[in-house]
Amino acid sequence: MDSVLKEKWFKLSLVQQMVNIGNEVKRGLKCSSDPEKKSMFFDKAIRYTQLSMEDPQNAHVLPELSICKEVLEDYCGEHKLACTGEQISRYYQAYQYLL
Repeated sequence: MDSVLKEKWFKLSLVQQMVNIGNEVKRGLKCSSDPEKKSMFFDKAIRYTQLSMEDPQNAHVLPELSICKEVLEDYCGEHKLACTGEQISRYYQAYQYLL
């Protein structure tokens, strides 16, 4: 992972990080008719989630971040968890109200 991105990411609060992840999810859902673009945005959301998991300030929410990552990966993959795009979007949308 790019060290400059990591440094900038770690300066954000958890809420700001989650809003950024949610924005990538929202972009991915808007591109549902273009699998390549959808995958690109969801991959970015997964990378951002991984960065949040590596951020020492987020140690107290590591289990939740782990679940977030699992849900995003599942949504893009086998879809065993059966989460809808709308459910995932609503989860991240809630963080918008905390800014």
